[in-house]
Amino acid sequence: MEPAGAIQETYDIWSWLLPLISGTIGALIGTYGGSYFLQWKQEKKIKNVRSMAVKALNIFKEYAQHKKSYADATNEFNTKLNVSEKRAVVVALHKLGVPFEMPTKDTLNIKNIRLKEVPIDRDEIAAMIVQIDKGNCDNQFFMDIESYFTSNLRLNAVRNVGKKYVEEVHSKSYIDKSNPNTIINPEDWAKSFTPGELKTILVLRCQLANTDYFSSNGSPDPIKIKALIREIEIGLWDNYLFWDYESFMNIRAQHNLANVVQNAFMMNQQPVNNDNAKSAEETNKE
Repeated sequence: MEPAGAIQETYDIWSWLLPLISGTIGALIGTYGGSYFLQWKQEKKIKNVRSMAVKALNIFKEYAQHKKSYADATNEFNTKLNVSEKRAVVVALHKLGVPFEMPTKDTLNIKNIRLKEVPIDRDEIAAMIVQIDKGNCDNQFFMDIESYFTSNLRLNAVRNVGKKYVEEVHSKSYIDKSNPNTIINPEDWAKSFTPGELKTILVLRCQLANTDYFSSNGSPDPIKIKALIREIEIGLWDNYLFWDYESFMNIRAQHNLANVVQNAFMMNQQPVNNDNAKSAEETNKE
């Protein structure tokens, strides 16, 4: 039979040990359980927003079957996605390649977001859905739409003017058959642009005044024109679009003057060199 003192000592040990163990277990459950709950809640939120993005892409996918453009799907996109859903996914979709029309004058209307007249490629939509499902766009969800689309308002406006020139002028021009170095633009093409837009594209127009973008038959090469528009969209032509025309022409005039002076100098040097050669030849004969 166990002594009463030993029983009392055992009781005393458990009296402080049990609360310690239960407190430790409770803390562990609270810590890991809370962490698991927060992670589960976050994953559920991400899965929900991924499904919103896929929902939007499936709308475009349906239109791709009928060879429609993104502009044709504008109404259904704005109808099937509410404002909250669009706020969650539009920036991510734009970064994936969905051509939302960035406002250059008016403020962004989230209830009626516009899309560009660009043909929908079914394979591209499928690739976008894969990227969404893999979670590669999770950090782009819930980005503020207004600040994203308006932060580079002037940049987007200038690039749009450059694209407008390529689409409405350069792609409709042709090479004069009687003079292969002459590009004929559409008649009265300048009337399609405001005075401010004209000043924006003058330097770009000078740089595009070559035959590289035309086929052997004198008509524009559609593949090269498409590549040129893409280059403008990603900013490769920004230097020319933002270059002041007067400064550009001033530098060009200085360059031409330097060439004239150099050519004149070379022409003056040639007779002198010939005279020196003759003198040297006569000296050798003597």
